[in-house]
Amino acid sequence: MSVHQTILDKINLKAPGDIFFPTEFRMLGTDDAIKMALSRLVKENKIERLAHGIYYIPKFHDLIGAVKPSLEMIANAIASRDHIQIKSTGISALNKLGLSEQVPTRHVYITNGQPRTYHVAENEIHFKSASPKKLALKGPISSLIILAMDEMGQSEFDETLANKIKVLLQNEDPTLLENDMMLAPSWIAKELLSIISKS
Repeated sequence: MSVHQTILDKINLKAPGDIFFPTEFRMLGTDDAIKMALSRLVKENKIERLAHGIYYIPKFHDLIGAVKPSLEMIANAIASRDHIQIKSTGISALNKLGLSEQVPTRHVYITNGQPRTYHVAENEIHFKSASPKKLALKGPISSLIILAMDEMGQSEFDETLANKIKVLLQNEDPTLLENDMMLAPSWIAKELLSIISKS
């Protein structure tokens, strides 16, 4: 059986919307043969190329048509492939928390892996190295808040943002919040303590 057919058989087992990488097929042939097979499958509309070395199974919705994976889904798929940890930061974190309506074209994540940038259409996924302390943040809400505030800087922090954060923190596990406040930069810990004490 050809490399092309073997890869197609494996791809047919995947679900629409699944993200995958050429490395999954390494045991089936040479890198060049795999690359050629994937290129042919793209031309046959069996798969789509999201970025260099990143593919997905086309997914369609009856009303909106083609549904492509979000940048967050792609970032998480890369992290899973590389067995690394990632966390949203900056505008991506603010957007995820609903603290900003700005839709970032550059999604930034801190990681314990190698710093890298992936170009996806007009957007970028950027992995940047971070200290173990930042990666030790545990709260699904408080970690995003701390990373967003850290990226934003103290000068950008205001009363409006503080009031929004106050509401969000009410949904965080107190134990995880306590853990994250101990790891936060001093000015952020001070601001969060002030917000909590007003609750």
